[in-house]
Amino acid sequence: MLFTDAEDFNYTILNAPIGICILNADTLVAEIVNDKFLEVAGKPYNAIYGQYYWDAFAEVRSNDEAALATVVATGETYYADEVELMLIRYGKPEMIFVTFVYAPVKNKEGKVKKVAVWVLENTRQVTERKKEAMMRIQEELREVRRHADQQRRVYEAIASGTPDLMYVWDLQYRFIYANSALLNMWGKTWDTAIGKGLRENGYEEWHAAMHEREIDHVVATKESVRGEVAFPHAVLGNRIYDYILIPVFNEAGEVEAVAGTTRDVTDRKEMEQTLAQSSEELQAINEELLSANEEQAASNEELIATNEELAIVNQQLRDAWHKIEEREIALRLAVDAANFGTWFIHSVTREFITDARLKELFGYYPEEELSIEQALAQITDEYRDFVSTKLENALYNNGDYDVTYPVIGLHDNRLRWLRAIGNLKADPSGAFSAFTGVVMDITEQKIDEIRKNDFIGMASHELKTPLTSMKGYIQMLIKVNRQNNDLNTDMLEKANSQVGKMTAMINSFLNVSRLESGKIYMEIQEFDLAELIEEAEEETNATISSHIVIFNPVVEPMVVNADRDKIGQVIHNLISNALKYSTAGSTIEVSCFKDKGMVNVSVKDRGMGIKSDDLPNIFDRYYRVEGSQMFSISGFGIGLYLCKEIIERHKGEISAISDFGVGSTFTFSLPLLST
Repeated sequence: MLFTDAEDFNYTILNAPIGICILNADTLVAEIVNDKFLEVAGKPYNAIYGQYYWDAFAEVRSNDEAALATVVATGETYYADEVELMLIRYGKPEMIFVTFVYAPVKNKEGKVKKVAVWVLENTRQVTERKKEAMMRIQEELREVRRHADQQRRVYEAIASGTPDLMYVWDLQYRFIYANSALLNMWGKTWDTAIGKGLRENGYEEWHAAMHEREIDHVVATKESVRGEVAFPHAVLGNRIYDYILIPVFNEAGEVEAVAGTTRDVTDRKEMEQTLAQSSEELQAINEELLSANEEQAASNEELIATNEELAIVNQQLRDAWHKIEEREIALRLAVDAANFGTWFIHSVTREFITDARLKELFGYYPEEELSIEQALAQITDEYRDFVSTKLENALYNNGDYDVTYPVIGLHDNRLRWLRAIGNLKADPSGAFSAFTGVVMDITEQKIDEIRKNDFIGMASHELKTPLTSMKGYIQMLIKVNRQNNDLNTDMLEKANSQVGKMTAMINSFLNVSRLESGKIYMEIQEFDLAELIEEAEEETNATISSHIVIFNPVVEPMVVNADRDKIGQVIHNLISNALKYSTAGSTIEVSCFKDKGMVNVSVKDRGMGIKSDDLPNIFDRYYRVEGSQMFSISGFGIGLYLCKEIIERHKGEISAISDFGVGSTFTFSLPLLST
């Protein structure tokens, strides 16, 4: 049997017919526990899995810790056959018998990496053997007592000083003798008890009826009766008694009375002392021990066969472990080759574990401790809150985590641009989640991007000045020529329209450059978004005649805290896109409404729509949808990117839904101020 992967290995262990627990040899933490092991241990899964072995089994640590330590140190297997242990099972102490093995699992270099704990409970078998031995001993004791009692009359055996309860019934079930121990137990005197029946002396109905049936049996068969019963003692409370009833014969050999002896067997030590006084009982125990040894020999043969099977499983475990190690090495080589930094965050304790490369990227030395707060402190001020928010959202809400930000090294004071990508995965125990990821140095790419944006900003700025002058001259010429030459006026108006498009394009480039450099200015103020929608409606009705633009009424104030001009630019951009990508005469619908503490603005068109493959990228910078219908539509793919950046800087959201060939709906939301 060979394992194909770790899952196959885990399946084999978890479904093994005996209890198996795999421990990490260095930490003694349980890494795999199957159901059979939990059944023997009598503990819940979380009490063993992921726990230090001696924390889970503190009650047996003093007996077995040295043996387990020797297995880890020497690599030699430790066997223990039918060991009697006191375990806390299902919350209660319980004495059990187990056969168990501590088997080392070694790596290729021969070092013990894991310890396999195999366990088989023998409690039932051992208990049954002891029970059978005890039954044989008791039967032999009954036989001895029966032969002895039949040789003498019961009155000769009565001794007033014995602690046993001694009594005699006549054939009408009346007591004709009771020793002082019995009278004391009843709390009666001889005069008040002798001559009375069972019920008159306080026996319950079931108890009295039982003894009456036994008396009848002794009389009919002339044989003794042995039994065990529980009933209350006047002083000691409820006790368990062993009793024997024997016939009393007259001279003619007929049963004339039934004598009984009852002994308190609540204290097991008294029974052990009684058994120790009898050489015959000791001989029976010796014979039973011999039989037990023979059974043990048979058990050893079974254990040898089991060990052979476990040796095969052990080899398969080693093979599977080697494959896992090879995969881990391959992953580590890939990470090292890419020069990535790596991290791990515990979702509950917020423990932050990093490698040396990540510390280097934040300007820390390899041997220094680095916490989450210290790492965030190295991020520049304008990005720190953004990264912290993204991190918390990813860690506790499983949000997306792919962020780019600048840091200043702690010791080297060096500016680096980093990109971090993380993923949250729940631990199999369900107790916590592990947030892991990589950090890469993108300083060179980012500097090139900044240079490009600086160039775009500079070029756009340089182009904007002459275009502004040109637009002014064209507008003056339009006024001068409008009265004299309609043809020239029409041409100048077209030139003015084109200059306006170029000016809008250059303004977009300038805004992109400012966004990338962090220099865009937000003038935050409280204002009613409903009024801004109304202004957009007035402007649209005055300037747009090619489409039917419907503004749904806004019936209540929508107060937000934002940059009024920038939000107006977003609304204008969304309406302009709807006009651009829908046919003339079609309807465009603009709505403003509240939902869950947010104010939403949507622009719905009945245009060409967006394919599902393009929709996830529609807000990316410079992204343009490809297609034959797009050749006649101008643009650089920066309008929606600007909208997204503006809305997100207001702690809002923007999204798009579309049905290709039917139309699209763009919606953005902003936090609504409570009134």
